[in-house]
Amino acid sequence: MPASTLLIAVLLSGCASSKAGKNATVIGGSALGAVVAHEASDGNAAWTTGGAALGALTAMGANALAEENEQKAYREGYEAALNQSVKQQYWITQNRQKEDSYASETEPESFVPIKIPEQEINGEIRNARIIYLKAR
Repeated sequence: MPASTLLIAVLLSGCASSKAGKNATVIGGSALGAVVAHEASDGNAAWTTGGAALGALTAMGANALAEENEQKAYREGYEAALNQSVKQQYWITQNRQKEDSYASETEPESFVPIKIPEQEINGEIRNARIIYLKAR
């Protein structure tokens, strides 16, 4: 019987995120504590009751710890997402300002002609040509 109670308690501990799961965990912890105390005290009613109470308190403490960890993880995730959003907004603003500064340049674009002479590259003859590079 103690092995089956332990198995039930372990299976119910995974349900600690819902209200019904939390209640089931407390009930399972109480039953487990009662069974362990009953076996350890050879059936003493006071020890069995105390074991049940201790099992229930332990399960409630585990539920509270799990809920606290869940809330902490949620807060950390929310803050990380908020920080990322602020960084993205910052870089969007920076890039827009750069684009605006380039758009407001009034200098006309100038191109410099460069003459490339006839050349042979890997047995292929390339004719002389002129290319234009943008000057700043």
